[in-house]
Amino acid sequence: MFPTLNDKLQVMSHAVVGFPNLEENEKAIAGLVESGVKLIELQVPFSDPVADGHTLVNACYDALKQGGSVRATLALAEKVSKNHPDATFILMSYLNPLYKYGLEQLFEDAAAAGIKGMIIPDMPVEQFEPFMPKLDELGIAPILMVTPNTPDERVERIAKSARGMIYVVSRMGVTGSQTMWGEEFHAYIKRIRSHTDLPLSVGFGIRGAEDLKALTGTAEVAAFCSKYIEWQRHEGSDAAAAHMKALLADANLSD
Repeated sequence: MFPTLNDKLQVMSHAVVGFPNLEENEKAIAGLVESGVKLIELQVPFSDPVADGHTLVNACYDALKQGGSVRATLALAEKVSKNHPDATFILMSYLNPLYKYGLEQLFEDAAAAGIKGMIIPDMPVEQFEPFMPKLDELGIAPILMVTPNTPDERVERIAKSARGMIYVVSRMGVTGSQTMWGEEFHAYIKRIRSHTDLPLSVGFGIRGAEDLKALTGTAEVAAFCSKYIEWQRHEGSDAAAAHMKALLADANLSD
């Protein structure tokens, strides 16, 4: 499940459903779990993933050609949640495909498929709030996002509706580029902590063991996604899993 406040840093990684193909997704996820990753995002591919850099944009494009969809994501979730009961699977999607599917139906079907959380970058807290009783009933955690530009009053509102953890976007921009972990970042984390006791997941720009070491003791979760997808594209899922295992060892995060 989700970490608790002040837990040892965990790595959350990623599968774009349909990249490189639907069958390979199951193999890749098994490799991630075996490498030591217990939090995994299942991304519904979308043609305009506005918060993502070129790595995930290209993976989404390829995944759509391979049949990636909301239904394919739910079918994959049902399989992997049964095969890997110690892992926590989070549906990540932009809002458009979910609207087309139907939000209430999606929430029910996602819970039935074993999804424990949802990250929807372009769904603001105001749209989540009416669904909170339903999500709480189903046991699905809305993992809401904050950015360096989110004002304090809005962070407070987001913190009230967030469950599981809060996704802290480390910097402005898109996924994939390097991030610096200096005084400004630590002041930002301190500001978010002042509004919530939920664990924090930091994402955008986590590229290697040094980044994970920098976040140890600062956050509970580090989203290591774009770099993993790069490994998967260029070297295959087995090599990507081996790289992930080595990364966790280098960062002193192995079990």
